[in-house]
Amino acid sequence: MADLIIRGGRVVTPSGVGEYDVIVEGETIAGVTQQGLVSGDGARVIDASGKIVVPGGVEPHAHIGGSRQPERMPAEPVSKAAIHGGTTTVMDFATQVPDQDLHFALKEAAERWEGHGYTDYTYHPIFCGGTGTEAINQIPELIRGGFASFKIFTTSIRPPSAQMQNNKTDFGRLASIMELIAENGGMLLVHSEDDDMVHYNYSLAQERGQWDWWNMHLIHSNVSEDVSFRRVIRLSERTGCPIYFVHTSAKEGVQAIAEARSKGMPVYGETLHNYATFSAENYKEENGMKYHTYPSLKSPDDASELWSGLVDGRLSTVATDLVATTWEEKIRFKTVADVTGGHNGIETRVGVAYTEGVVKRGMSLDRFVDITSANAAKIFGIYPRKGAIAAGSDADITIIDPDFNKTLTMDDLNLPDYSIWVGWHAQGWPETTILRGKVMVEKGKLLGSAGFGRLLSSRSISTEVRSGPAC
Repeated sequence: MADLIIRGGRVVTPSGVGEYDVIVEGETIAGVTQQGLVSGDGARVIDASGKIVVPGGVEPHAHIGGSRQPERMPAEPVSKAAIHGGTTTVMDFATQVPDQDLHFALKEAAERWEGHGYTDYTYHPIFCGGTGTEAINQIPELIRGGFASFKIFTTSIRPPSAQMQNNKTDFGRLASIMELIAENGGMLLVHSEDDDMVHYNYSLAQERGQWDWWNMHLIHSNVSEDVSFRRVIRLSERTGCPIYFVHTSAKEGVQAIAEARSKGMPVYGETLHNYATFSAENYKEENGMKYHTYPSLKSPDDASELWSGLVDGRLSTVATDLVATTWEEKIRFKTVADVTGGHNGIETRVGVAYTEGVVKRGMSLDRFVDITSANAAKIFGIYPRKGAIAAGSDADITIIDPDFNKTLTMDDLNLPDYSIWVGWHAQGWPETTILRGKVMVEKGKLLGSAGFGRLLSSRSISTEVRSGPAC
């Protein structure tokens, strides 16, 4: 017997878009049927007439704060904002710290989330700079245990300081990491910049008086992304390791990914909705560092190419690289060497992608679901449990109101105490979010509670995803 029926909406399923009823029993989707075929007797019925019904969003890239990073907001407020914004699964990171292994990193991540999440969640372990062979050799065990994706940085990002741990992985260690991931069925996320170029650019900036934050795109440059992406792709080709480039920011990155995919390589690209919507010109505004996420915003032409890549399939996902802080922390640092990174837009990701992709650029609803939900679920081994409206999938469902048409204010959002999206005009916005059959948000009102979210600890990445550009 159905517990919940979503009736009358335009539903996006893996087999296409149509006017369907979605039948939920317990925590899963029991079926998707023609409208009116199933009686609503005994079930709660949500009228989705005139609305768009899509899988709950999957955020593939978020950094949640914990005891080691008190300046970052913790899981509870971040996941609350995510569920309001139509995202039902958040992928956080378990960051290795010096003198500790990856199991310690996973334990720290669990402490951040257990009992606090409004969304389901999982973690990508991150290798710290100069990691030893003991941690690297834990890759097979962790993949078998369901944590199948790992992240490295090819740069230390900023000059040495106490503010930021150096997580740079050299290419010697990277080759070993790639080999083990390839052999054991994992996926590697890469923050890819050329470290030599980045730090030479810092030296040039000092000499040329370009130390203010609005010069960030001169440090974390297009050519650095181009060279680094191609170097990582070459090592991937040698080792057979599947690659997911995080926060692609430049047209050169899009092109490098597209070339690799045209050769049949398992290479995937992510961009951020702030990268695709704003540009380095916004840095020049008062307190323009509020827009910054590492590596950097680039030119308007780069932003346009990022949207083109999302529409045409060269890029696979849209994410946030979330680091949610207070306004005071976000504007505290004002030079290219220390600006606070991270984008607090976990709530706006789905709505902005709908407005910019579907409304402004004619993106199909199927493709919209790909970039906001399905592709991340496929790449990181949780599909079709997540990312699909289909029989047997978790009943993670977002209902979008296409008639929402207004300029955003802080009253529309749920993360304090600022947003770069205030003043931005939205057309279409999530209004109701369901997690595993439970209505968490209905017409903007929070009904669910913290702690309902669960750890997704049994991720297994498909052979199709690991062997070629599957999505």
